[in-house]
Amino acid sequence: MGDQFFGGYAGQPGRGDGGPEPDFVTWLVYLDSGDDPARLAALAHWWYDEACRTLLPYVHPAGAPAPATSLTAFEQDATGRGRRRRPARWADGLTPDCCQLSARWFDAAPTAIASEMDVFLDRFAGSRHVRLQISVGFENRPGRLPLVVPALVELARRVGDATDPTYGEIVVNAGILAPATMLDAALGRDPASSAATSRAQLRGYEWVTVCPRELAGQLGGPDRLRASGAFAEVYPLRHGGVLLRATDDPTDYRADRVRTVFRTLAPVLPPGRPGQLPTVPPVGSAMLSAVPGVLAGDPGAHDLSRVVFADPRDDARLLPGQRLELGPGGAPRTPSGSTLN
Repeated sequence: MGDQFFGGYAGQPGRGDGGPEPDFVTWLVYLDSGDDPARLAALAHWWYDEACRTLLPYVHPAGAPAPATSLTAFEQDATGRGRRRRPARWADGLTPDCCQLSARWFDAAPTAIASEMDVFLDRFAGSRHVRLQISVGFENRPGRLPLVVPALVELARRVGDATDPTYGEIVVNAGILAPATMLDAALGRDPASSAATSRAQLRGYEWVTVCPRELAGQLGGPDRLRASGAFAEVYPLRHGGVLLRATDDPTDYRADRVRTVFRTLAPVLPPGRPGQLPTVPPVGSAMLSAVPGVLAGDPGAHDLSRVVFADPRDDARLLPGQRLELGPGGAPRTPSGSTLN
C-alpha cells in the first residue's frame, strides 16, 4: 500500500485541483491478541473474507470489469530486520513475522458505487495490539456514501461479536491518525500507551464507537446506556462490550450531539483537557509517519470539532446547562445523498 492512502484522503482531505472533495469513510477495530500469531492469522483470514463478501460488490459490481488490485505485506523478524513483500493472496501474507498487510482495489468501473477500497492490518505496540482498518473512497461518485455506510456498521457488529475488541470507531468524511485516535492526539497520548490502557480508559468517541466489555460495565451496561438517550443505537456485543451509534445519520453527529456523547462516556475517558494538535505525532509514535491514516503538516488543518475541549473529570463542567467547548476545525464535511439508516 505504501505511505499514501487514497491519494491523501485519510490525511488532509482535498483534491488539490479546486474541485469538490470526494466522500470517504474509515472503519477501525482494535484488538489485543496480536501476540498469538496462529490465532491472529485465523482471525485475520476470517475478517478479510467477511470484508470482501460484504464490501467488494460496491467496488466490483456484477458484470463490470474487475478493478485493479494490489497486496502488500511488511514483515519484521526478532532482530528488527524488515522486508516488504507482494503476496499473491491475503492468506500468504499472514506469516508469524507479519507487521502490516494490506489489500487495495482501485480504478473501479464508473458503474461501481465506490471508487476504491483498502483493507489494512497493522500490529503495533510490541506487536500485541492489532488494528483492523477498512477505508472506502467515492471519487467522482457524489451521493454514493450512504449506500455503503450501513454495511460498514453491520460489519462492525459482526466483527465486534467475534473478536472482543478493545476499541473501535467509524469516521465519516474526516481524517484519522491511526493507530492514534483523534482524542489521543489532542491529549498528546502515544498510541502504544493508549492501546495498552484501552481496557481501562476509552480511547475516543466518534459517530460509531466500540466500547470494550470492561468499560461498558463501568457505564452501567447496555440498558443504562440506552436510557441515557445519548445514542441512536446501543448494540450489546457477545463478549460484553457495546457498539454505540450516536445518531442515525453521521451528518447529525456534531455540536450538541458530540457534547451529549462526551458527557455520557466521561466516566471512562482518559483525564486531561485536550489541546491543539502538534505539527508532529506525539513522542514515541514515530511509526505513524510510515502507516496509512497519518495527518501531517499544519495543525490548523486538523478537524477537532468532534472532540470536547474539557477534562472529563471536571464534574462542574459536566452539569446540565454548562456549555462545553469543542475543538477547532470548522463545520465538518457532510456526505451528499439521502439519510443513512
